[in-house]
Amino acid sequence: MAGRKRKKEQEIEIRKLEYEERKRKDEMEFEQQKIRLGAEGGSLNSNFVANQNLNSVQIKPKLGIHHLMQKFNSDENDISLYLIMFERLAKQAEILKNTWVTHLLGLLPYDVAQLIAKEPDEIANDYGEVKKILLKRYKLTPEKFRQKFFMHNKNLGSTWKNFAYELRSFFNEWVNGVKADSFEKLSYLIITDQIKRKVSEEIKDHFIDEWSKVKSPDDFVEKMDDSDTLRSTFTCKQPRKEWHYDK
Repeated sequence: MAGRKRKKEQEIEIRKLEYEERKRKDEMEFEQQKIRLGAEGGSLNSNFVANQNLNSVQIKPKLGIHHLMQKFNSDENDISLYLIMFERLAKQAEILKNTWVTHLLGLLPYDVAQLIAKEPDEIANDYGEVKKILLKRYKLTPEKFRQKFFMHNKNLGSTWKNFAYELRSFFNEWVNGVKADSFEKLSYLIITDQIKRKVSEEIKDHFIDEWSKVKSPDDFVEKMDDSDTLRSTFTCKQPRKEWHYDK
C-alpha cells in the first residue's frame, strides 16, 4: 500500500515538473513578445485615421499578432497559458476583439483550425465559443483549472503582475466552468473544495467518478456521513478472527 502511494506521489511530482517546464517556456516567450511589442509600439501609435463624421482622431492598429507569437504546439505549449498570452498581446496591440478569432486561427494547427471552421458562423466568429472548443479539445475541464489555480507557481523571470493575471484567469475559468454565477454558488464551491481537501485518499478513491461534479457542501457531507456509517456497520459485522498457536 505504501509503495503504491509512493509511486502515485512520484507520478504527480513528475507531471508537476513537466507542467512547470512548459509554463516557464511559455512565460519566457510571453516576456520576449512584450519587449518586441513595446519596441514596435511607436509605429502602432503613429497610425492615425481621420474620422470626418466625428471630427476627431483615432488610432488604427495595423500590427498583426502572427509575428509576435509562435504557432501553438500541443507538445510544448499549455493551451490555457497560450490563450492568456494571446489575449494579452491582442489587447496590447489594440486588435478589435471581434477579429480575435481570425488572428488566432492562423496560430493553430491545421486540423484544429479546420474543426473550428466547420462550426456555424455564430460560433466560429465568437472568440469565447472558440476558446471553449479549444479547452475541450485539449481536455481542460473546470477541474483541471481548479488544479491549475491551486498548483500554479510564479516562475523566475516572470513578474508578480503576470502571476496574478494567470491565477485570475485560472480561477475565472474554473468558476465559470461550473457556473458559479452567484455569491451563494461561489461560497458552496469554495466550502466544498475545502472539505474535499480534508478527506482521506480512501474516500477520494471511492467517489472518484463523481468527485469533480460535487459542488454543494450539504450534498457532499451527506455522502461522506453515509459512507462512514456504511463502513462502520460493515466493520462491526466482520467475524472476529481467532488465532491458534501451536504449543
